[in-house]
Amino acid sequence: MIEIKYRTRVFIDRKTKRITIRVRWNNNETSFTLDCKADPEKWDGNSQRPMPGTIHKFSDQNYSAKVISNIIDEGLDMIKVAFTKCELDSVVPSKEILKTMVRGEQPEQEPVKVKKTLSELYEDFLEAASNDRNWTKNSCYKYNQTWDHLNECCPGITLEKFTKERLRELKNWYVGKGYSNTTIRKMFSFLGTFIKWLHTEGYELQPGVLAYKPNLTVVSKTVTFLKHNELMDFYNFKFADDEKNLELVRDMFCFMAFTSLRYSDLENLKKANVFDDHIEVCTKKTHDKLSIPLTIHAKEIINKYKDEDYKNGKMFRVYANQKINELLKEAAKKVGLEREVVLIHYQGNTRIEEVKKFYEIIGCHDARRTFVCCSLAFGIPPTVVMSCTGHSTYNAMKPYIEVADETQRLELAKWDKADNQSDIRSDIAKKLEGVDEATLTKVLELLKSA
Repeated sequence: MIEIKYRTRVFIDRKTKRITIRVRWNNNETSFTLDCKADPEKWDGNSQRPMPGTIHKFSDQNYSAKVISNIIDEGLDMIKVAFTKCELDSVVPSKEILKTMVRGEQPEQEPVKVKKTLSELYEDFLEAASNDRNWTKNSCYKYNQTWDHLNECCPGITLEKFTKERLRELKNWYVGKGYSNTTIRKMFSFLGTFIKWLHTEGYELQPGVLAYKPNLTVVSKTVTFLKHNELMDFYNFKFADDEKNLELVRDMFCFMAFTSLRYSDLENLKKANVFDDHIEVCTKKTHDKLSIPLTIHAKEIINKYKDEDYKNGKMFRVYANQKINELLKEAAKKVGLEREVVLIHYQGNTRIEEVKKFYEIIGCHDARRTFVCCSLAFGIPPTVVMSCTGHSTYNAMKPYIEVADETQRLELAKWDKADNQSDIRSDIAKKLEGVDEATLTKVLELLKSA
């Protein structure tokens, strides 16, 4: 929508005595002659109306001042309606188009949209999309970042120059800057949302732009998480008295790992959400209402901080995401979480493999994955895990699941356990051969009470 400033002036042609409305807007000017007359001697130039109470005689017809004023007002209203429609359509009418609109006719040509820069169009897109989709500040930041990248790669980009070739240049620019293919595809998905919006709004796109997708090789991201023994080593580690900040972020990570909470939900968790054996939350990301049972270790963390008085009734003091991730790496290094993880990604056509120690890559997101993977390792059914995480389908939870070697060993160990139990039963049977019934009964009672 735009604003069109216009001015009108109502006057009489002294020769024909006809009333005319002259309109000026955006360096344009046109006139509308009304189907009525007035006596120039009975015309008030200041009010641009006939003098009140006067009668205007022409041929055998008489016009009162009130009737003439009503005809003038109707003409002005029709002009106002025409400009309002143009403002809503974001168009500036030509003389011909305004005349046809005021006369109630269909214009011979469609009004041409006001020419906006691509930057202005992107601002319109952000305003419309953020309102329609209830974007968070983080989402708006990502889209603004995408626009900055496009402008850095293609300074002064316009809608006419927004071509398939420019998109290819942008892809190569990302590769040259060292972005991974996964990140590049994500940035292009943001840009693609803008391109679809342009198409929906009726703006003419250059050939191939709407369908363009960067041809990039992408491998599944390595899902990182703590194994149960690593989590417990982390949880039980004693930090020095001057390392309270490391102890706090460790506790926050472990609480997320024991409850499946995201960072955003941990940050918003209030004491009112905490009950004796469970917590109740409405997740910030997906708005799911969850009731999550509290394990022994989760309760211990709550009891540790329950007497603290934080702002807005918060359960914990939670650092900003970036800070907590930095301190987590320091805390994990202190504890000795040095298991090596192989990270694989592509940068353009180049395959890159990096071997990192876990403390180098640990972040808040690993806590939720740890909950999922450890729960599955303990044999908890996926449906139960999903009831805590809020995932609606198994496929939705899949990115967080890594069936690690620990899970496999725990499952396969059942074979060994079954074999051992069989051997034990066989040994007991041999040793108890010939023992009377009373003695066997006593042995069974002792085994039950052990």
